[in-house]
Formats: sequence, structure tokens, C-alpha cells
Amino acid sequence: MRTIAVALASLAVLTACVSAPDPTACTGGAVQLVGGYSGSPDAPCTRTSRHAFVLAVIPEAEPINPSPWYAFTLESDRQRDVTVTLRYGAARHRYPPWIRQGEEGWSRLDPGRVRVSDDERTAVIDLAVSETPVEVAAQPPYLAAHYTALEARWPGDWRTIALSVEGRPVRARISPPRDREAGWILILGRQHPPEIPGAWALEAFVDEMIARRRAQDLQSGVIVAPLLNPDGVERGFWRLNANGVDLNRDWGDQTQPEVRAVYALLDSLSIAPDDLALMVDFHTTVADRIYLPQPDELPEPRNQSLEAWLGAMAADGLFATLEPRRTTPRRRVSAKAVFTDAWRTVAVTWEAGDGTDEAMVRDNAR
Repeated sequence: MRTIAVALASLAVLTACVSAPDPTACTGGAVQLVGGYSGSPDAPCTRTSRHAFVLAVIPEAEPINPSPWYAFTLESDRQRDVTVTLRYGAARHRYPPWIRQGEEGWSRLDPGRVRVSDDERTAVIDLAVSETPVEVAAQPPYLAAHYTALEARWPGDWRTIALSVEGRPVRARISPPRDREAGWILILGRQHPPEIPGAWALEAFVDEMIARRRAQDLQSGVIVAPLLNPDGVERGFWRLNANGVDLNRDWGDQTQPEVRAVYALLDSLSIAPDDLALMVDFHTTVADRIYLPQPDELPEPRNQSLEAWLGAMAADGLFATLEPRRTTPRRRVSAKAVFTDAWRTVAVTWEAGDGTDEAMVRDNAR
């Protein structure tokens, strides 16, 4: 019996060695799948043949909202047909892939080259790869360099309001009110890393606000914090910051430096609840929506301001493509809920659609 037990134990060890993924298996040979760079999660990869790979699209923690983010590059010594299978585990296929090759811009991959399983737990991508590497991502990456470019395009009083958990700067642009009675507007972005259409919307929204301030049409002060979760963006996380916390569930507890930094900035500018006229937090979901407070959650003057804004958007035809929703979340922990409850201000979650054309996302936001 002892001999049999030893033999079985040896077989188990041998099987484990054979099945354990080799971290270099996808980065050698004539065709390579490369990941783990800026904005790309370090996803486990297995080579199943010379030109076929399986990528495990797994989150930074579980349970978690399903935002199965992936980004990788395929390299080849010559023209070849390559297959990449994305395995989502407990999540389902959400983001049809985008590709970029050489100097070309990002574009959605032909849907005919993506095969999604009936249970949506697996997606198989067929690609033609040549000597010019092909980048593949769940959405066109929007990384730190994009925010540096925004700072150059939006000159003004930019400040580092905090360092993230891993020491990256959390930046904000401050424009004081032209009229004290006009109050302040607070713009938040990128709490959840994969929600890139929300970043497009924020960019267009702020472009328009800056243009209106220059034209003297907007008198309110404006604070823009476009990248609240730089660690999650850099590391290709689905949702959390480097401490494993969903920042948009921390506005009540204020345990994370990125959230505390916003409150500290408001305090340093002596902005009281009565001074904050509007808070807009940009995100992405399955469709274009604006989540709004209920009328009974706000003082009547704030409701009147909100109704005037909604009326102007309706008159402009915006609600043909963007759905307004009055919501009352059970857990009052998001930026929208906390700024509604504690600041009694018009607090809005602006959700761009996962698959909405970028031009429409930007136009809606403007």
C-alpha cells in the first residue's frame, strides 16, 4: 500500500508540473502574446499551439462588479493567423475587442472575428498578425499620458491634491467662481479603471465648460479631478484601487487617500454645502444614462436648478440617446448619494454606454 501511495503522490506532483502555466510560454517563439505593461493586467496566459493562446481574464479581487478588462499585444515574425481565447471565469463577455496596428488609430475588431460562447464565459478572437505588432484591448486605453495632455490643453491652476496608495499623483484643476453667488461645480472621473467612455464624456464636458467660462457664459467655479484612481488605471484593474477598495463606495467612510483628497480640497477652498451647485461623476455602463437624485432629496431651489438643466437637455433632443433616471440607492455610499445627502446638492452620475460611438459620447456630454 505504501508503494502505491508513493506512486500516486509522484504522479500528482508530475501532473501539477505539467499543468502549471509557464510565465514565459506566451512570450517565446515566432508568435508572442505580451501583457503586463502599463494599463494591461498581468493576466495568466497559456499557449495551446504555436499560434493559439488562452488568456485568463481575472479580476484583482472577488466578488467584484463584472468589468472583465484585458489588454495585450501580439507579435509575429511574419504574417500568421492567430487565435486568442479569453476566459472570463465567473464574469461574462462585456467588451468587444478593439485593435490597433502600427500608426493606425484604435478601431473595433470586425464582430465576425469574435466568437462568444453560449454562456458568455468565453470569447475566441481570430486575428491576422504580421511583423507589425497588433494591440488588443477591451477599450482603447486611456492612460496617464492622456491626462498629462489634458493638463497641457486645459492650462490653469493644477494641483496635486494627494498621492495615491502607490504614490501616484491625484491631480485637480481649480477655477474660482467669477461670481460668488454662482457657486462651484465639482467634476469627478475614473474611479473605475475600465470605464473609458466615461473619460471621453468627462473630457468633452470639461472642454465645453472651459469654453463657456472663456465666453463669460459660465460664472461658477469649477473643480475637475479627472483621474481619481491612477493605481487601478496603471495596473489594469477592473474596479478597485491599490488597497482593494471600490472608491465609489468610500465617500461615506472616507478610508482611502484618493477620496479624502477631494474632501480636503473642498475644505481648503472653504467650500460649504451651500456653495456646491453641482457634482457630476463620470462612469460607464451598458447604456447611456444620467442617474439623478429624487426631488424629495433636495431643497427646492436645487430642484429648480436641476429641472431647468434637464429641460434644456430635453429641448436639445439629448434624451433621444441618453436616458435620465431618478434613483434612490439602498446603500448611500457613492459620490452621488453622499453629495446628495450630506451636501444637499445636485449630484449626478453620468454613465456613457460601453458600446456607444465615441463621437456620440462626446456630443452628448457637450
